Amino acid sequence: MTSPMTGLEELRVIQSGVATFFGRPLVRPEEIGAARCAMVGIPWDEGNAGRNGANMGPRAFRDASSWFLGYDAQRDFDLWEAMPTVDVGDVPVMPPNAERTMDLIAEHVRTVRRQGAIPFSVGGNHALAIGAARGAASTVGRMGYLSIDAHLDTATDWAGETLTSGCPTMRAAEIPNVDPANVVVFGIHGWLNPKDQVQAAAEKGITWYGMEKIEELGIERAIAQAIETASDGVDGLYVSFDLDSVDASAFPGTGTPEPGGFTSRETLKIARLLGRANPIAMDLVEIAPIYDLSGISVRLACGVAMEMLSGVCEA
Repeated sequence: MTSPMTGLEELRVIQSGVATFFGRPLVRPEEIGAARCAMVGIPWDEGNAGRNGANMGPRAFRDASSWFLGYDAQRDFDLWEAMPTVDVGDVPVMPPNAERTMDLIAEHVRTVRRQGAIPFSVGGNHALAIGAARGAASTVGRMGYLSIDAHLDTATDWAGETLTSGCPTMRAAEIPNVDPANVVVFGIHGWLNPKDQVQAAAEKGITWYGMEKIEELGIERAIAQAIETASDGVDGLYVSFDLDSVDASAFPGTGTPEPGGFTSRETLKIARLLGRANPIAMDLVEIAPIYDLSGISVRLACGVAMEMLSGVCEA
């Protein structure tokens, strides 16, 4: 597992100590210092249509991430040297109160952004992006929003509730300084995209890419187009990565697993290309470890995070 030349600090990250994101230092959100990225856990799960468990995502991610050293042998690249990163703990979510929770998430993102670092949220279900996108948008003039997702999430509401995992794309398009023309969803597939949400996206002017179109264009060309649309004329781009966009065979540990999604290799490629778009804030959502006894899902999530951050270093 480790080289005989591995230093004691690297060995500690793998074998012992308090779990933090990738073994990075744990600091208060307002004391980031010189770090370029601040990772925050958001253990939020409002129910996800009855398939709960995403609230345990951040804890499982921290545990799994201790096995990643941050060095890419293929590129001779050390991520943590290039991207000093800290763990700023978890947002204190309030399960009975979604509105208050979204405000808390937004304030955490603003706090990180004001210190010049990239907020990287780990969830938690996709509803958390509502608060995180609002927080990021408040720090720039005009913001774009790009979601990697199997589902449109353009519901106006869910049985009267407007802050659910079926609504983040629509809520992003309603932020005053987010033009719906800069809102894009990439990876749509499966049988959980109702007609009313397709119609809502069209009426709002939201762009989306289905898997058939992505296959026709090719991954790199398609994601480049999506990034261009979301970034056109904006001062910053928010990237939300819903991991149910990944094929269920590679990512079973999620609330709404879908067959026909991205392969693990495609997922990692997309993640790096997203990082190269130089987003002002990012999230990884819908990690529900209770549905994955093998642990492959959260390990892929760790890889996605590292690829996204590596891409930022290349931007």
